[in-house]
Amino acid sequence: MASLAVVRDIHSPRLLDAADAAAAFQEDLFAEFVLARSAHGAADATVRAELAAVTEFLDWAGCYAWEVQPGHGDRFLAEAQRERAAKTRQMKAGRIATFYRFLEVRYQGEIHRLTGRVVTSPIDEVNRPRSTGPCTVRVPPSPVELSGFFTRWREALAEARKWRTATRNYAMARLAAEVGLRANELCELALDDLHFDHGPLGKIHVRMGKGSRGSGPRERLVPMLGIARTLLTWWVEDVRGEFSDDFERPRAALFPFERGGRADKEAFRVAVRDAAAEHLRGPVRTLTPHVLRHACASRLYADGLSLLALQQALGHRWLTTTVSYVHVASEAIEAEYARAAERAAARLTAR
Repeated sequence: MASLAVVRDIHSPRLLDAADAAAAFQEDLFAEFVLARSAHGAADATVRAELAAVTEFLDWAGCYAWEVQPGHGDRFLAEAQRERAAKTRQMKAGRIATFYRFLEVRYQGEIHRLTGRVVTSPIDEVNRPRSTGPCTVRVPPSPVELSGFFTRWREALAEARKWRTATRNYAMARLAAEVGLRANELCELALDDLHFDHGPLGKIHVRMGKGSRGSGPRERLVPMLGIARTLLTWWVEDVRGEFSDDFERPRAALFPFERGGRADKEAFRVAVRDAAAEHLRGPVRTLTPHVLRHACASRLYADGLSLLALQQALGHRWLTTTVSYVHVASEAIEAEYARAAERAAARLTAR
């Protein structure tokens, strides 16, 4: 049986007069922060991102956490993060603020006793980057353009240098366009997440759905809408066995990496981008897995799926998020306008 390491109580008496005592104290604060955030229920990836933002900031500032002033935050955001996207700056500022809120609530007195300093958050209401909302309007290709894109891509698979990888990327992209799964959700799917006998269409068990506010993965069942059932049957029966891994083992990846493990979401994004550059026609010439998700939402809504059902299929927490995914075709707007004009004319005639 493995022995447990003795962890020093951060509140036990200590002095910071040794050369490495201050650094050790800061590491203890980091460890306590990780424990507190885990107790809160934050996902491991969220905690890692928060700690990475804090250490990046402190490395840039060149001082300990308790020595930081708001001016450090001003310069970090305005200078060191100047070239970053607005959303990235906003997220880093929020993560740093979370850590300093932890210090203020838990260890303000301890830090003042040891260092003589009062903890001051470098991020406040004055310098915190404001939320700009969705910065990019993701307009998907029309259904006709998207259909032509997938037709040309599939026809080119036979000549692909790495046929298995190219076919896997095609199947992942097509599934994203049919049922609206995220790139990470696609990569995390296992063969036993497919339930062809569940309901009239079959269901996909999404285990690694996106959480909110660091809550961790959210599971959901997604129906095999559109041609998803036919696509997945073809993939499982004709293609999946061509990969070298043992697909009969528990939790075997639905979309494996060529040398074992699961497909990589960044490589998948690159594959979709490259395929769009070669096969996509029309005014929209760039494509990402997220734009395919928007295309799916728009198509399903146009086909009559309610916003509430669409919200559940996409795994959104808020209905307002789902609304932003739906892009109504201009012809639909014009048709609705014509119907409204006819109703108005009928009311006037009736008078």
